Amino acid sequence: MDAESQIVPTRDPLELDSLYRGLETGTLSSPEQQRLAVSTRALLMAEVRETHIGPLPPADLLNRYDETTRQIIVQMAVDEQRHTHQMQAKSLDGAIWKDRRGQVFGLLIALTGLLVAGFVATFSPTAAAVIGSIDLLGMVALFVAPRVLEGLGRASKTDSES
Repeated sequence: MDAESQIVPTRDPLELDSLYRGLETGTLSSPEQQRLAVSTRALLMAEVRETHIGPLPPADLLNRYDETTRQIIVQMAVDEQRHTHQMQAKSLDGAIWKDRRGQVFGLLIALTGLLVAGFVATFSPTAAAVIGSIDLLGMVALFVAPRVLEGLGRASKTDSES
């Protein structure tokens, strides 16, 4: 074990100030220099390890503000979260309605195609078969293909993550 690992770092601001003054004046002894080095390294490492993510500042920073300012900051975070949730809900509702509209219009087009094929069948069975086939292929392409492509997209993402 080296000598530096046995030195206990200090976080006492007065002691650190005294050590820094000794450093500035050149009067630090060797043990004091080692204590300052270990203490400074410990403070820097603590600062590097401390990260924060989110709308609110860390609790110790938030507590430095007066009560009114703290309430305003917390209310801003609450309002922002509410807004985010509302926007996500609107987006999801819009996507659901878009899908539902597409399904309804797809059904109407499919039924119209089948009705036209039925009407044309009295005049030309071949033309009716072509219209009916195109109608059915269109429905398969409209409803099945996007799900197949979506499944392939998920599979390729899984493969690339591996």
